[in-house]
This record gives sequence, C-alpha cells and structure tokens, in this order.
Amino acid sequence: MSELAAFLEEHQERVFGEYVELVYQRVERYGRSHPETFPANTRRLIDLLPLAAQDAAAPPIADFVNGLVEERLTAGFHLVDVLVAMFLYDDVVLPLVWEAVPDAETQRRVVQQLHAAVQAVAVHFARAFVEQQLRLVERQRQAVLELSTPVIKVWDGILTLPLIGTVDSHRARQIMEELLHSVAMQQASVVILDITGVPVVDTNVADHLIKTIRAAELLGAECLLVGIGSELSQTLVGLGIDLRDITTAADLQRGLALAFDRLGLKVVPTP
Repeated sequence: MSELAAFLEEHQERVFGEYVELVYQRVERYGRSHPETFPANTRRLIDLLPLAAQDAAAPPIADFVNGLVEERLTAGFHLVDVLVAMFLYDDVVLPLVWEAVPDAETQRRVVQQLHAAVQAVAVHFARAFVEQQLRLVERQRQAVLELSTPVIKVWDGILTLPLIGTVDSHRARQIMEELLHSVAMQQASVVILDITGVPVVDTNVADHLIKTIRAAELLGAECLLVGIGSELSQTLVGLGIDLRDITTAADLQRGLALAFDRLGLKVVPTP
C-alpha cells in the first residue's frame, strides 16, 4: 500500500468532509448548483487518487473521468469550475499531512503522490472535457448548417433554396449535397436558388453557386438564380462573372413565376 493510500484510508472522512465544504465555499458554481452527484463523485475520486498516482491511464480512472465530464457538461459547468475544485485537495490534505504524519520523509511522499494523482486526473479531465465540447460544437454547427440550407418544396417539381449568410467552401459543399439529394428524391424539374440573404457575393461565392447549378442540371433540373438586385448585378459585372447562360430573376416572386411558366402552370384568381 502506498503512503497516500494509507493516509487517505485513515483520514478519509475528514478529507471528504472538509473538501466538500471547501468546494462549496470557494467555487461559486458548486455553491449555487449543488450537483447531486458531487458528494458521491468526491468519495469515488478519493478512493481512486492512489491508483491515479501510480497509473493515470488505468481503466477505472478513465471511466470515472469520462462519466464526470458527461455529468458536468450536461449541468452547464465550465472547465475552470471543475479544475479549481480539483486543486483544492491541496488546501485540505496538506495541513492534515503536517498535523497527522510525524515523519518528514513520509510527509514528502504523501504530498508528492497527491500532486501526481490530482495532476493526472485534472489533465485527463481537461482533455476529455475539451474533446467532448468540440464534438458538441461540431454537432451544433452541423445542425445550424442544416437549418441554414433548407431545401423547400414549393410545388410539385419545384424546389427553392433560400441562402442566408456567408457561403464559404465548407458550406458550399453542404449546399450542394443537400440540394442534389433533394433534387434526386423529389424528382424536381426546377430549382430556385435565392441569394437575397447572402451579404457578399465575390468570385468564390459565384464559383460555388455556378458549380451547384451545373451539378443540379446534370440531374435534369433547371436552376433559376434569384435575388440579384441592381447593386449585386453591378458587382457581378465588375468581377467579370458571366451568368448569361443562367436564368436569373430579381426576386423570389418573379423566379416562382418563371418556374410555373417552365412547367406550363398558371396561377389564376378564384372567381
């Protein structure tokens, strides 16, 4: 049994009680939220500290840390909240070591093992926390992209894709994939690309749009580009972008009228 394990076994209840109270006092998030699992997790971590000092990669450590990351992220904790709480073990254990361990060499080994254990758990937690956050951000980004590229069926054979915001290379691929999938699934004959909400159209954006239009045409759909006002038309001309072989319209209303005309449809008022 290591010096740290022997020390914690003898003083576990005191370490547990003083540590929990100190965290509630020092870390505002814990004092405000009182996570129900915090006491149980504290007992579990105290039991695992000797193992962490010997083998930070041990499966029980990884399982504990991964579960703790999931709980704290779900509860809305920030990384700094948990790390500050973890490093409060020093404030509890060190005074107790000076008080209860008479041998200086044993004191040194207990403190050394404690620091190694807490540091190992904290590093493992920080890495897992950041990785989980990045995965969460990526899922949220994908959800936003899906919401920002809605392919809408406005009539049998007619789809519209209103674009809002900046169109970069990644989003352009998303737009093309969503549009081509919808064209194939809906057997669409006409696609209306509405760029009214795109703040800046430069050569890169125009290139992405043209590639998307060409890809849709290969599936048998005619594409109409709408949302080109007077200022945008001057910008496109100034950039030397040739849209002569692409049907364009000033707004969605005129684009929809063109789509109806292509399909031989006509909207008439009810008598």
